Amino acid sequence: MKKIIAAAVATAFVAPAFAADVNITGDQEFAYTDANGATSTAIDGDFNVKASTETANGIAVSADINISDEGGDDGGNSLTLSSDFGKLDLGDTSSAADSVDDRTDYALVTGVATTAGDAAIGWTLPSLVPSLSIYVSHGTDSDEDGEAHTGVALEYGAGPVEVAYAENNNDDGSKITYVGGTASFGGAAVSVERMDDDATDTEEAAMGVSYGMGDMTIYIANEETQVANATTADVTAFGLQYGLGGGVTAFIESSSDSKDASADTTAAGVTFAF
Repeated sequence: MKKIIAAAVATAFVAPAFAADVNITGDQEFAYTDANGATSTAIDGDFNVKASTETANGIAVSADINISDEGGDDGGNSLTLSSDFGKLDLGDTSSAADSVDDRTDYALVTGVATTAGDAAIGWTLPSLVPSLSIYVSHGTDSDEDGEAHTGVALEYGAGPVEVAYAENNNDDGSKITYVGGTASFGGAAVSVERMDDDATDTEEAAMGVSYGMGDMTIYIANEETQVANATTADVTAFGLQYGLGGGVTAFIESSSDSKDASADTTAAGVTFAF
């Protein structure tokens, strides 16, 4: 029975009824983690099915489906339309702040990352000014990982420097504000970012440096979180990633929180992207 089902699925991908182009990609990751003396292992994977076609009037359309290794929805599913009007992403997509954040999120298991929710609709406007990207998002009350909002993000690049600003204006009157930038010099990159969420009176400020040398990349990052002007977390993360070829990467990384001694974490593992 399993062979019959597999053959049917493979036939569907090879010869879809509407002759769309279909690509399957994914990844699988194994990690061995020591969290303040407590050890654990985890295997985590997902695959992505992306089908694309073009309408008679030249609109490029793609469907993006992400499935976890457990067979469930892995998030990020969307229907995308692209043409002279720009790119319209419909479904589970990035909010304005989420579209330009996480510049210091280098780690695979441990690390630091700013937090902004998703949206239901994202629109990347056509290029109006060279090197300037404008993204608009809208979220509804029923979004799985976000809230009802209207947001806008601006990202501008000038040579080795890229800067970004974003706002998510929530329907309840609160607002998320993000500002960040990255400067790249050869194999090195320095990133800074800050996100303020006035609904929870939370401020996140992060800085990170990464350096690539051939197949190896090293990084260090720090993020401080304040709630009501009191520091609740001060996390430093560093790590090394080494590309073995064929989509395989070995890694070792560690993070610690000066505000919580029990949060020290070290992880090592391997990931395969295909």
